[in-house]
Amino acid sequence: MAFKKDDNFGEWYSEVVVNSEIIEYHDISGCYILRPWAMEIWELLKEFFDAEIKKLKLKSYYFPLFVTVNVVQKKKDHFEDFAPEVNDVRVII
Repeated sequence: MAFKKDDNFGEWYSEVVVNSEIIEYHDISGCYILRPWAMEIWELLKEFFDAEIKKLKLKSYYFPLFVTVNVVQKKKDHFEDFAPEVNDVRVII
């Protein structure tokens, strides 16, 4: 490990999840591959939270992964805070 948890938590955490084969980084910046351990953790968390939501008699929602350029332009001040995580995806049909 190149980083110490107390010195640089973000870099340390990245090393932990990659070296333990929880995730794998993708060629596309900001994207990563969820490996089997990550999927197992995700499924356990989802099962737990789904049960808790049902106990509260609430309904689950899924929100879009992609938003249109128009929405980004309207909310550009809000999106500026997320600039490193926002990718511009263009589809040519």
